[in-house]
Amino acid sequence: MPVGIDLVTISRFKNHERIAKKILSKKEYNEYLFAHDKMQYVASRFCLKEAFLKSIKTGILDLDLKEIEVVKEESGAIHILFRGREYECSLSHELDTCVGVVIYDWYIFWS
Repeated sequence: MPVGIDLVTISRFKNHERIAKKILSKKEYNEYLFAHDKMQYVASRFCLKEAFLKSIKTGILDLDLKEIEVVKEESGAIHILFRGREYECSLSHELDTCVGVVIYDWYIFWS
């Protein structure tokens, strides 16, 4: 079972508005507009999407990041939604750092 992990520095996302338009799905972008900390929101979504790409062993130029959606559940838990399927993930941030982990099941992807 492949695992992807990514670590980002939140302050690198000073141009969060421009980045948000490039990487966020429509639903994520609407959440971003109401986010308390917009820079952290974009950084965390980028981090998880990058971890997802690593878990499927592909590069950032091979997929449109808007296809990979980070969904927040009512409980506060999150998951990745990609092409109609859900994938396990975890996200954490502390000070200026964000880390994302995605567990990817190849069987689900190719079935």
